[in-house]
Amino acid sequence: MNKFNIQFLNKCSYFHLIEEGFSEDEKWCVDQTYLLRIAPHRDINKLTKQAELINKVHSLDSHIPQVHDVGMYKDRAYMILDYIIGENGEEVLPLKSEIEQYKIGIQVGDTLSKMHSFHAPVGFPSWEETWRNRIEIQAPRFRPIVEQNPHYQNILPFIQNNLHLLKDRPSCVQHYDFHPGNILVQEDTFTGLIDMQKITYADPINEFYKMEYFNVPISRNYSKGVLDGYHDSQPIPDSFWKLHRLYAAMHLVFAEVWGHEGGINQLDKFQKYTRFTIGQFDEFKLLVPKWYSNFKK
Repeated sequence: MNKFNIQFLNKCSYFHLIEEGFSEDEKWCVDQTYLLRIAPHRDINKLTKQAELINKVHSLDSHIPQVHDVGMYKDRAYMILDYIIGENGEEVLPLKSEIEQYKIGIQVGDTLSKMHSFHAPVGFPSWEETWRNRIEIQAPRFRPIVEQNPHYQNILPFIQNNLHLLKDRPSCVQHYDFHPGNILVQEDTFTGLIDMQKITYADPINEFYKMEYFNVPISRNYSKGVLDGYHDSQPIPDSFWKLHRLYAAMHLVFAEVWGHEGGINQLDKFQKYTRFTIGQFDEFKLLVPKWYSNFKK
């Protein structure tokens, strides 16, 4: 029985509501084959653009689900993708051995590298201009937070002194919400990258801006594997670290502003992660964060 009266699902009979996760989308597993995501809005054009990007990168790597259908259901936009079997990485990575965590990270990094091989079309807005404007808007909202937290005082000056690094940066397809909760793992293997609602064009190195916030606290071995896999197990150049450090600093500004203004129930956790990030870069005097440079297999 087609529970939703959606033509693509006419022959489907099993519909299971998925209640895990923080997305505002309504999610259904259909016949253990498809994932039906029903958005809280009617903007089908937004989902169509997302589907185009998702299918571009799916053609390179099957860890990224294929989109089969986009449409409207009861005045809400929906998307039907592959249903990928696996367990939430945030939950299962800490249960794996250090070697297994690292190997899973290698696999994830390889997928991200393939995703980033799709470049934005000619004429896409300048990445430097976009982020200069965003920081200009956020800075006045962040300064009162610095007054309450003096150990944050080096963040904005560091950002302002390094924004020049964004000049002429490329824009590529990016997941844009990369953290362990958005990967799936079955046994000891990475099976899929999920929750693609934020997929967009961005500087590929920006993909890792949440590394110290949400990835490293779950598993340093996995996180190192991600960066090593992304670089094909070759030495990581200083140019990567310079940009990663800048994006990590900018993320602190946005996370702290959000935590103080809107996500008050997350504020303590966010401040803990902010202190951790600052410490890993020794107040941004270190190029390579301690969790990577001091890593021991």
